[in-house]
Amino acid sequence: MPRFMSLLASEYGRVVPRGYSGKDLGADLSSGLAVAVIAVPLGLVVAIAAGAPPQTGLVGIIVGGAVISLLSPSRFQIGGPTESCILISVVVIEGFGLGGLFTATLSAGLLLLIVAAMRIGFLVESMPQSVVTGFVSGMGLVIAAGQIVPFLGLGASAHEHGAGEASHSHNFVFIMEGLWDRFDGFHATTFAVGLATLATIFLARRFLPKATAYPLALLAGAVLVRALDLQVPTVGTVFGAIPNSLPFPELPSWEHASDLSLFAVAIAFLASSESIFSSLMACRQRGTPVNVDREFLALGAGNVATAIWGGLPVGGCVARTAVCLGSGARSSLAGIFHAVIVAVFVLTLAGALSYVPLTSLAAVLLLVSFQMIEVGRIRRFWLASWGERFVLLLTLGATLFWDIRWVLPLGIGVSALLLVRRIRDFVQVTRGDRAMLDYQPLVPIGPLPSEPPPNVEVVSFRGALFYGTVNAVSDLVSLKDRRLAGCVFGMRHVYYIDPTACIALADLTRNLLASDTHCYFWGVQPEVAEEMARMGILQKEGIRFYPDPESALADARGRSMELRESSGPGAA
Repeated sequence: MPRFMSLLASEYGRVVPRGYSGKDLGADLSSGLAVAVIAVPLGLVVAIAAGAPPQTGLVGIIVGGAVISLLSPSRFQIGGPTESCILISVVVIEGFGLGGLFTATLSAGLLLLIVAAMRIGFLVESMPQSVVTGFVSGMGLVIAAGQIVPFLGLGASAHEHGAGEASHSHNFVFIMEGLWDRFDGFHATTFAVGLATLATIFLARRFLPKATAYPLALLAGAVLVRALDLQVPTVGTVFGAIPNSLPFPELPSWEHASDLSLFAVAIAFLASSESIFSSLMACRQRGTPVNVDREFLALGAGNVATAIWGGLPVGGCVARTAVCLGSGARSSLAGIFHAVIVAVFVLTLAGALSYVPLTSLAAVLLLVSFQMIEVGRIRRFWLASWGERFVLLLTLGATLFWDIRWVLPLGIGVSALLLVRRIRDFVQVTRGDRAMLDYQPLVPIGPLPSEPPPNVEVVSFRGALFYGTVNAVSDLVSLKDRRLAGCVFGMRHVYYIDPTACIALADLTRNLLASDTHCYFWGVQPEVAEEMARMGILQKEGIRFYPDPESALADARGRSMELRESSGPGAA
């Protein structure tokens, strides 16, 4: 009993920090309201695009969002239905019905809880970026293509035409064929309302930077249709009135659990991939500890809860978490308040959502889905080796044109094979007299040739830096907060580096340069230098390369002395 009470006390202290005041409570309420204003339209958009009743998206925000905010170690993580789960939901609903989606979501939640219990969350955190980029960008393209149908008034969904296997209903070709078959049903009035919605979003972003563009755009579309009595499909005319109550919790059926296992894995991956990034962003911005396994616990519990209450799959949301941080949240209560405010809205004003035109929702999702297409990262990968480009294109193509269940296993499997081949290429065997001449034992990293100044940090890497060990680089991001004169990186014992590690290293150097910390690399092997150069890590102002540690330390010491002299005789 004392242990249980101690656990409750520690959890209360994490949610409500010591010294929490009435002013902090007001800030959390204000932040929760700001996030709720964005969450309602996005929850509605995700549900309708997935072919589910609109209220399932709102339930996901209320139930899943509250649980994630309560348990997330970042304290500022905002959870809810995300755009990345739309395609999986479409396929599951068409093949197994809405109950099948709840079963898959429950299975995904249990899988995430197992990952948390086994402390293997690093496996998802270390996923190859070429696979993630290809998968997410492909889904962005498919979702954007699917929204053309309701945007032009050709139907309520792009996934309704023809007959075929449910697992292929998200197929890009399938969607474009349906668009072509129904193009003669183009509805000019619906298209005009959609254009007006887009115009409202762009104008709100241009002239009202503090206003929320998406709710204003949906409100403008609803007012336009209502005031002019336009015959345009709305949420109410297609789906009926949204209930002003929460469903009663019910355990989903396990009848098709085995058939849904791969979908559950995909939901778990999609829910966790964005959530981990969102959590890391919140932790680093507010200085809270990073705990990946605890984040998986929060995600697992959130998906179990939303499945039992009849909601969509949930995960951490980068955009909504950023709004929470930017609006001055002080604790986890901000995320809980956001879920409570949405619940109050559902209980009192859910009927107003019936007037929102489907073309307005499609306009919002068009913009959101285009943001999923990581054009900048695709360009960076295009400068990498042929293997990384191949994995990127393979994953992207499989997402667009193949069965979505097998995209992740395919991409991960090919990446693993390429990694083994790449590492094998670095193994060299020599024999005879030449072996004696070339042989040099790998000695432990010895002491530095001289002691560095107090405001110069020295870091040494050893071994292969790739997506499986990228944390060795990304965990150094806190160096930017120390206001160092320089950071010396020893790379002599690094014999392999992949684009994922290069991206992490480039992000680290960019953050250090932003805090006026210069970077000094020494002993970079030729193969490593070639990959770093391809990914844009080149010698320039603030980044220098040296053959030995003596030269790197000498330049770092010189910069340290210059900064001390420029700061005056009293500088530390």
